[in-house]
Amino acid sequence: MKDPIWFGKYQIIKVLGKGGSGEVYLARHIKLSSLCAIKRIAKGHTLHEQLLHEAVILKNLSHPCIPVIYDFEEDEEYSYIIEQYMEGILLKEYLKKEGRLKEAFILAIGISICDLFLYLYSLKNPVLYLDLNPGNIILKDNEVKLIDFGACVYKNNTEARKFALGTRGFAAPELKSKAAPDERSDVYAIGALLKAMIMGDGYNHKESKGDKIAEKLYSRELLRILHKSLGHQSVLRYPTVAMLKKKLTKQNRRYKSGKVISRESFTVAVGGVQNRTGTTHLAFLLNSYLNCLGVRSIYIERNTSGHLLEFLNRQGTKLQSDGIWRLKGNSYLTGAGLAAIPEIDKYKVIISDYGVIESENIDLWEEDLKLVTAGGKIWENESIKEFLSVPGRPSVKVLLNYLNGKQFRDFIENFGDGNFIRIPYEPDPFNASLTDEMKDFLEQLIEEL
Repeated sequence: MKDPIWFGKYQIIKVLGKGGSGEVYLARHIKLSSLCAIKRIAKGHTLHEQLLHEAVILKNLSHPCIPVIYDFEEDEEYSYIIEQYMEGILLKEYLKKEGRLKEAFILAIGISICDLFLYLYSLKNPVLYLDLNPGNIILKDNEVKLIDFGACVYKNNTEARKFALGTRGFAAPELKSKAAPDERSDVYAIGALLKAMIMGDGYNHKESKGDKIAEKLYSRELLRILHKSLGHQSVLRYPTVAMLKKKLTKQNRRYKSGKVISRESFTVAVGGVQNRTGTTHLAFLLNSYLNCLGVRSIYIERNTSGHLLEFLNRQGTKLQSDGIWRLKGNSYLTGAGLAAIPEIDKYKVIISDYGVIESENIDLWEEDLKLVTAGGKIWENESIKEFLSVPGRPSVKVLLNYLNGKQFRDFIENFGDGNFIRIPYEPDPFNASLTDEMKDFLEQLIEEL
């Protein structure tokens, strides 16, 4: 079936998105061969007036990172805004793909958003945006583009606001009341956006675990900016977006100068005192858990067992073009024997499985966090003592597998105090519904991140 043509000049290519307020289509102008986006909403829809409001706002804007309105059309059922098609990927989709973003990228996006808002404030009739969220931002190369202006209000006439209250989780608290919004409402939204980029795809995650990880992965200065921007009362926030931009820019300069303590990646070594102590199972489990929290993590096989490739082939997994294997939302790399390791700097946490720890495994002791698995039965105690008695060996966490609570207590009583942790039973390393005991165990492992 041939693509339909609207109003005798716009050939519809595909649906870009559908929501409660209508649909957005990608179209091509037949004579000009140029792409455009067409927003359509039913005239009887409760948000119809909001679409008309967006058209009025857009016609007065002129910025390379804000869509230009080309036309406005109507028929008996619908109203249509025809505007510039902004190429790129929605930040919402980018977060699903990439997880938590690096601090440098977060700062760059934050500063760009501040610049766009400052442009809106500089207009003859200044505009407050009021609906910043990952679904309204498009990333393309090094540019940040802003779309969807339906919730905007004129800064000097905020009492006339009668449209959307903003997106849940991103809208300032005062937007839910009759209080008039101001620039600090946009400051809050930028803060919420910073938090979304820090949390990755888990920005709507209800658990507090992700916040603890953020404290380990990002600089204190960035988190302080975030906290200040998200003050529940507007008086507690930065008074202006310009002030917020100043703070972000200062932090960006400190970051580029190397004065910011913020890990680009954190390395974890997992090895076993002997065979069959659950080393690979634990590494899989930790990798899966971190990715579920929005911390982009990758498992690398640093031993010569070949077990990873055998496992992935059994699962029918295909090697991706970037040299990384992916299964159930997790990334894997068969590092042993590779002439060159693929690009992995986009991962926040790198988990290396060294198999049974050999004396020549020098790299293991250079990792940030060292986890050693062992059996806790009486006949295995000598292996643990021998391992820990090696002169000059760094501090490690010894994780005891295949023990119940009583057996673990007996081990501690017979072996003495030390940095020992019992591994709870979990047969499926990809289980998304872990027990509270297992979650507590994993949190205890990654508290050093």
